[in-house]
Amino acid sequence: MRKLPLYKTKGIVLLQRKAKEADKNVVLYTLNYGKMEFCAKGLRKIKSRLGAGLEPFTLTEIAFWWGERLAIIREAKIIHPYSEIKESLDLIEPASFIAKVVDRLTQQNHPDKDLFALIISSFLWLSEGGNPLIKPFFSLRLLSLLGLSPQMSQCVCCQKKREEAVGFSLERGGLVCKLHNGNSFPISQQVVHILNRLSSLSMATVKRITIAPSLFCEFEEAINSYLTYQITAH
Repeated sequence: MRKLPLYKTKGIVLLQRKAKEADKNVVLYTLNYGKMEFCAKGLRKIKSRLGAGLEPFTLTEIAFWWGERLAIIREAKIIHPYSEIKESLDLIEPASFIAKVVDRLTQQNHPDKDLFALIISSFLWLSEGGNPLIKPFFSLRLLSLLGLSPQMSQCVCCQKKREEAVGFSLERGGLVCKLHNGNSFPISQQVVHILNRLSSLSMATVKRITIAPSLFCEFEEAINSYLTYQITAH
């Protein structure tokens, strides 16, 4: 019988899904192949040798071969477990959010080294304790990398300056002025400013920022609404 060649890549484990018998399907965002779903044979067994290396939110190096339907993982060696995330319910929630959003918005086998780096740096931020800005920051950066950023510099319909914006249109993908605000939701100029600033700042700078609770709620609602719209559209 011909021996199948093994391939190796680094990957961050996003999700696990039940498969037949003792197997599980595991979704990773990999450095070399982008998002991929693999078969991990025997992963549901208590003594599986793959277990720790394929836990969600783990940075791992896998060896695999290509199967007929799914690639099959042969080995998984932990590079970074991000244990702090798994030990905290407060951190598991934003980590799960990141994993699910990446899974929903990215296509299979479309590698993006910048996105791989964004996921890893976001999990590192979480392992250091995180802060409420991590989810909206990650969402904006992910949308930017996928070419789905909302238009926040001017009205998407007539190019009036953002200072004249009164609403945000999900369908049109950005700010709208008073003349074109049908089917949009209101947005304050303070939140417009925050969205533009957050889109351009580095992660290191965002880690030090705090936003007033009243503004944060409006700001987070705008991003979440747009993100949900894009997920539904895709």
